[in-house]
Parts: sequence; structure tokens; C-alpha cells
Amino acid sequence: MRFIPKKTKVKMEILNNLTFIDILVAAFFIVTTVLIATTDFWEGTTNEWFIALAWLSIGIVSLIPMEDGVRTYKSIVIIFRFFAFRKHYKKGASLDKKSKATDMSEIIPYVSIDSDMYINFKEYYAMAFEVRPLEFGLLSEEKQNGMINALANAMRRLSPQQKGNIVKINKAMVLDEYIRYEDSKYDAVLKMQEEGQMTEAEVNARAPIFEGRVEHLSELNTESKIYKDHFYVVVYDKDKNALSDTIEGMINDLRRSVTPLHCSQCLGKDLAVFLRSCYSKEFDERELDLIPREEYCEWATPDKIDFKINSVNVDGQDFANFLITDYPLNVGNAWGFPFFSQDRTRVVVSFSPMDKLKAERQIDNAIIEMELRLNKSLKSSKAIDLQTHLDTLRELLRDLKNSNEALFNVNTFITCEAPVRKEMRAVLKQNGFRYAELFGRQVDAFISANISMLDTFTQNQRGIHTTSLAAIFPFISSALQDKMGFYLGSNEYPVFVDFFQRNDERVNSNMMIIGKSGSGKSFATKTLLTNLASDNARIFILDPEDEYTEISHTLGGKYIDVGSSQNGILNPFHVMTNLREDDNEDYVDDSFQQHLQFLEQFFRIIFEGMDSDPFELLNTLCVEVYKRKGIDRTTNLETKKPEDYPIFDDFMALVKEKLAEATEEYYKRNLMVIETYLQKFATGGRNSNLWNGPTSIVTSENFVTFNFRSILANRNDVIANAQMLLVFKYLDNEIIRNKDFNDNNMGSDPYKRRKIIIAVDEAHVFINPKHPIALDFMANMAKRIRKYDGMQIIITQNIKDFVGTPEIQRQSTAVINACQYSAIFSLSPADITDLVELYRNAGQINETEQDSIVTAGRGQCFLITSPLFRTSLYIDPLPIVRYTFEQKERR
Repeated sequence: MRFIPKKTKVKMEILNNLTFIDILVAAFFIVTTVLIATTDFWEGTTNEWFIALAWLSIGIVSLIPMEDGVRTYKSIVIIFRFFAFRKHYKKGASLDKKSKATDMSEIIPYVSIDSDMYINFKEYYAMAFEVRPLEFGLLSEEKQNGMINALANAMRRLSPQQKGNIVKINKAMVLDEYIRYEDSKYDAVLKMQEEGQMTEAEVNARAPIFEGRVEHLSELNTESKIYKDHFYVVVYDKDKNALSDTIEGMINDLRRSVTPLHCSQCLGKDLAVFLRSCYSKEFDERELDLIPREEYCEWATPDKIDFKINSVNVDGQDFANFLITDYPLNVGNAWGFPFFSQDRTRVVVSFSPMDKLKAERQIDNAIIEMELRLNKSLKSSKAIDLQTHLDTLRELLRDLKNSNEALFNVNTFITCEAPVRKEMRAVLKQNGFRYAELFGRQVDAFISANISMLDTFTQNQRGIHTTSLAAIFPFISSALQDKMGFYLGSNEYPVFVDFFQRNDERVNSNMMIIGKSGSGKSFATKTLLTNLASDNARIFILDPEDEYTEISHTLGGKYIDVGSSQNGILNPFHVMTNLREDDNEDYVDDSFQQHLQFLEQFFRIIFEGMDSDPFELLNTLCVEVYKRKGIDRTTNLETKKPEDYPIFDDFMALVKEKLAEATEEYYKRNLMVIETYLQKFATGGRNSNLWNGPTSIVTSENFVTFNFRSILANRNDVIANAQMLLVFKYLDNEIIRNKDFNDNNMGSDPYKRRKIIIAVDEAHVFINPKHPIALDFMANMAKRIRKYDGMQIIITQNIKDFVGTPEIQRQSTAVINACQYSAIFSLSPADITDLVELYRNAGQINETEQDSIVTAGRGQCFLITSPLFRTSLYIDPLPIVRYTFEQKERR
């Protein structure tokens, strides 16, 4: 917890709760009451004492404080003052002689936007930068404090001559760029068809998805607008150079902290849109494309403003203004979030640094005044208030003297649309804030809450030290809207995700999808894969439960039953190119030797139980099998066809030949052991249909399902794991072929290159505690696929299988550490402990996040996109996307 000190600006009390001005007013009413009762003017009447008593009653009432702390006599003065003010302003009124309104330039302080970066106020300037919000509440306390400290350091850059604002505005999302990206994605698919990499049927299957996306975006762009919160920091100064230095320094402090915040300076159009958003959200920022730069400021100015006694009307929309007059004493991190997060509101926190000596002098005076009041106080309740006030001032003074703290004069203004005024009152009360609704002071409120250095409520300013002020941290949102992303679902906003975005935080595209049965995990995976398939991606799925056959058919893909040979076979002896290590720039292709190592792993699975001596002989004979086919480490494998590689029959023939020639008994016995094991896989063996023959599986399609259901139904884990190894080996080669195609045809633009995606559904099924080789392949592919325009997706519901033996946990952790994205659906409390253990070195899962996962509803996903960005969303595919993966196969 942090504390917000009580007022440092304390007026001297002559009597209990009465200031010098209050006493003057009271004296005025007493004197006039005596005059009324005794003057000769009332001679001849009998009511002079009644009139005097009535006047005295008015005087007493005038000294009673109202709800906002302002005494009644001041409110009366304010009302008279309001009626004396000009209340109607109109753009161009000075040119219209018949207009009774005042020209808008009299109340809008800025006059131009200079050099595309400065807001010109004639006597001073302002610059602004936008801060991208994040899901602050889901971060650990350590990371939260890191961000608050970065904001505090940025605030310390302000000099006493400068002033700052933290501003939240609400404006409509403009999705034109998303629509243009959809068009470019569709163009990429058409190019694939031209290159012969995609059939007409595949293109036709994807075209309705693009149409559905564009239709959805167009609707959000025009009819069902989405209004999104944006956060800015504005700094004012008379010196342009000093102002530029301060803004640059603040941005760097926020960007370069241990827990960085993403900031972007407002320039040109963005600056004009920001100014316009401070008055209304009902505008179209695309109008700026047709307006000269010198007219940006005019465009950003409202057309008409009318002030009422308790509201202001801007361009036909009524707004209510609030000023926070008192703050809770103890506050936590992001204590400003409750009112910043309210919809249909604009918030301006005005802060200006005080000179340190002046601040200390002001606090000293306040402490003296509080001590005097405490000595005179007779009520215990009053004494407690005074003692609390005194304690906070002393604590504040210690911080200023002994810590790197500065004191800021702070005012917080909230402008909300009239219909949500009642809700704003409730929110402020619930969170311990006191406020004034500024009855009769709407002109002052408008001026003070405007983008300018003016603040007419200096008497209400609260002195708050740096770290407590920075802890207001309003930059909070669950929005996830990548520019090149597709629509995945929604939280408070539509969620658009680009899984191939690259920046300082996102370094690869790998993903873990975790959730218990019935949590919506499979539905989300199909939503994800359908969208990715439409974004010019080749997708290969290892499917143990026959869940993706329909979607393969719908998208013009291919279904391969790996439990039989009806769709082709994979020859274990077929040498395929290996993926290159990420960090090995001097890599030399040694595919043959590495394939021999792969075969050794493969044989350990299928020849489970073979003794070490025959197993070593097996590996030796393997080299000879290849040699008889004219293949060794010097062979150019690119010239070889599938038929050129040995098969199990060739291996069996070699063993039989060796057996016939053998004379030494031990050697012969080892050959006989090998022969026994080989019989299952050579012609006539019960597993000969799987691997005994040249590789004949061809996957020219862009959505391929390797179906493991039949092979797993036999409960033969050995064969299933071995087949999975072969599939992964085959996919290694497909990944390389895809990169070669991109390098030769698609150039270097990452968004034009065809992506390749490997998805392992129900990955826990393939994990064998005895032979964690499949998991090893997943870990290695996760590390390497990044360089090949690729993405690996691991889907599982059984966390415990990922934290079994220490070796399995080590490899599982390696997979997760290599995953940029994690989509975690509902889990049982018993699985949370295992989840926390898996993610211990991958950003961790804090208690708040754990609770959200346990209590998540069906289809609700906790999405991690980087160590600093996590959000919750509901998976909600577009109707056409859902139709694509839910429609039944037409035979």
C-alpha cells in the first residue's frame, strides 16, 4: 500500500473551522443585523426585529458548508458569477454580426499545430505522446512496481516551469488498415494459386472467410463502432527545446525500464485527432486526409459550446464535470483505475512539480497549523482526523528530505457523458474519493480540464509525492489488436491477433494450448487453424482423435490415416534434410549421419527390449544397408528418389545373408535376435504395412491431417510413438521445402512469405516416459522452426503427463520456454500446481491469473502473448469461420 498525504495547502483557522474570510462574512451579517434592528429606517413598524432575525438566519445558513465543502455564501457568489459569464460559444461567431454567441477562440486556448509536433498556445507550447495500455492487474507485484517506478522517473523530468497532464480519451476504432491487410492476404493466396502451390478448390474454400472478415470489419467501421480508451501524457513549457528534451526523456524512461511501456509521440494527424477527442468521440478522423495541415487545429475545435449551471453541451452532447476534492489515505497500485476505466468519460490529471524548498516550507506551515488545531480540539473524532493529517504531512516531509521524492500539485478532472453521471458518482464514492460536481462552475471546469496550462481550481490542488502519484497508473486495458491480425474473439474490445508479429517482445510464433476436457480448447484450436489456413499457411496436424477430418475436407486438404498404408507410407530409411540449428551460422549439412542417429532412436522404440550387443550390431548393419544402395555421407541426396532408399526387406535380406555366412556362434546369435525383431516389419510381418516400402505419402495440399486414431486405438504406444517420430521427420523436410519456396519466390517481406504450421493435438498422448523422444522432437522443433517461417502449436488437456519424470519435465519446460504464446483454458484446481511448475521459468502464473483460470467459463481463454502482456478473452469465431470447421463432410 501507498499513502496519499492530506492537504498541504492549509488555510489558517481563526476560530474552529472558520477561516479569516468566513469570520469577515460572519461579522458582516452580525453588523448588518444590528443595524437593521436599530436603524431609524424601521421607525413606526413593529417587525424590525423579525426582519433582523430573518437576515441573521440567512447569514447563519450562508456559513454552512455544502456537500462539496464550499460554504453557502460562496455558492451564491458562484451562481451570480456564472450568470455574469458568457455561456454560448460558436466557431466563426466573430464573423457573424447577428450571432449572440462568443467566438470559439475565446475559450479554446490553442491556435495551431507547429512543425507537426507542437501545440501552440501563443504564450507556451505543448507536446504529447501516447502510452499503450496493458493488462496491469495480471502482472506480478514486482513488475507492477517496476512500471510505476519508470513512470515516477519520467515525471521527475518535469522542471518547475513545466506542467504535465495524464489524459484518457475515448475514440472510435478505425479499421481501414485491417481491411487493406485482408485484401493483401487474399492477394497472397491468389499468388499461391498462380505459383501452383494452391488449387482452385483450396482458394474457393478460403475466399468466403476473407469475405466474412471484411464484412465484419466494415460493420465495426461504420454501423457498430467500437470506442476504445487511449492514454496520453502531455507536457507544457514556454521553451520548445526544453519541452522536446523532456518529452524525449520521458519516453525513453518508459521504454527502457526493466518492465517497458510502449510509447509513441503524437505527430501531425495523431495530434489533431487527440485534440478533437478531448471534446467528442463522434467524428471521423479520416476527414483529415482531405484537410491541409494548417487547418488541423480548426478541424480539432468544436463547432458549438453551451454552458449550463451543472453541465456543458459540446456539439449537441451534454457532459457533466467532476473535480476530485479528496483522496483515500491508503491506496494500492493503479489507484486511479476505478475512474479511468469508466466508459464514456474523459479524465485529465493535471500535475505540476513544486520547487523543493517551497514544498518543504508549505508542509512546515501546514504542520504548524495542524498542531495548533490539534491542541485546541475538544472532540475525539476531530482529534483523530487532525492527528492523521499531521502524521501524513510528517511522513511526506521525511520522504522529501530523505528519499528521491518530489512534490506535485495535482488536480483530477473527470468529464463524463450526462447519462453516466450517476454511475460516476457511485464509483467515486465506492472507492473513497470525494468530489465536487462544480455547480455553477462549469466554465471553470471546462477551462481547467482542457488541454492547456490553465487551472482555475488551484485552491483544490492536492500535494502528492512522486511515487504515490505515479501509482495512479491508469494505462490499463485488456485490448489486443495486432494490425495484421485476424479476429479471434473478444474481451472489452474485439481481439485481433497476428501470431507472426515480430518485435522486442515477440520473437517466435510457437504456442501452447492447455485446457481440461469441455473447456472449449478444441473449438478454439479449430478457430485458430481455420483462420491461419486462410492467411496463406500450410498446416499439418497430428490428430489422435479424428477431430480434424471434416475441416481438412472443407479446406480442400488431405487426410492421412497413419495406422494403415491406404494413404501411403513413410519409409524410416528415407534420408531427409534436417532443420538447421538457430545459433549455428557455420552449419554444414550432415543429413546422412544425423539420419543414422535418428534411426538409432527409432530402433530403440520399435525394438524395445533388444540387448545392447545385438542392438550395436543392428546399427552397424544399417550403414551397410545404405552402402549397398550406393548411399553414404558423401552422396548427393537431392538426386535420390524414394525408390533409391533401402526398406525393411533390404535389411532383412542383409541379415539373412550375414546369418548364412556366419560361423562364430555369438555373432550368429546376435543376428538371429535381429532377424526376430525385423520379422514384424518385413514382408509378412504384422506391421509390414506401415513402413516396408518407399515413402509414398505426398502432401501437396495446404491442410494435412495425420490421423493417429486407428493406431492409438490398438493401444500400441510403441508403434504410435515411432510413427509420430517419422511424421515429425517428414515434417522437418516439408518445413525446409517451404523455406526454399519462399526464398526463391516470395522475397524477404515476412508478410508475403507462406507460413508453415505444425499442430500436435492432445500432445500428452504421444509422451512416453520410457522414450521421451517425441517430446524431444517437439522441443527441438520449437527452437528451430522460427527461422523457417513456421509455428508449432502444442495442444493438451493433461498437464500431469508433462510433469512426470524429471526428464519429461525438463523437455516440457523447454517446449514452453520456446512458446511465445500460451492459451490456457479452464483447469481444475489440482492441475494448477502443475501448471505453475511448468511456467515457473516462462513468465510465471501469479495468483490472480490462477484464479481466473480455475473459474474460467467454457470458451474463456487466458492468453499470454509476452511476459508483460496477458489478457482474458472469449473465443468467438465469425459465423463463416465456425461454419467452415463445423459443416459435415459431403461425400
